[in-house]
Amino acid sequence: MPRRSPWLDERTALLISLLTDRHHLPMTDGLEDAVRQDISDHLDFVARMMRIGRQAAKVYVTDDVIGELAGRIAAGVAEAHGVVDLTTERRKRR
Repeated sequence: MPRRSPWLDERTALLISLLTDRHHLPMTDGLEDAVRQDISDHLDFVARMMRIGRQAAKVYVTDDVIGELAGRIAAGVAEAHGVVDLTTERRKRR
C-alpha cells in the first residue's frame, strides 16, 4: 500500500473524478486504494524507465497522463464486462 502524500492524494482524487464523471464508473468500496496503487505503480514505472527517483518522476505524471490512465482503466472495465463504447464503434466504421 503506497504511503499517503498530498501529491498522491491529489492525483488519486483526479483519477477517481475522471472515472466517475467522464467514464461513468461508479465509486465502489476499495476503489480509492486501487487507484492510489495504480498511480504509485505508474510512478514507479516512469522512474524506472527514466532511471530517476520517484520524486523527480512526479513531474511526468501530469493531468493528461492521469486522463490516459482513466481511459485505459475504463476500457479494461468495459472489455471485462462486454460493454460496447458507441463512440469508438462509430469511429471504427468511418
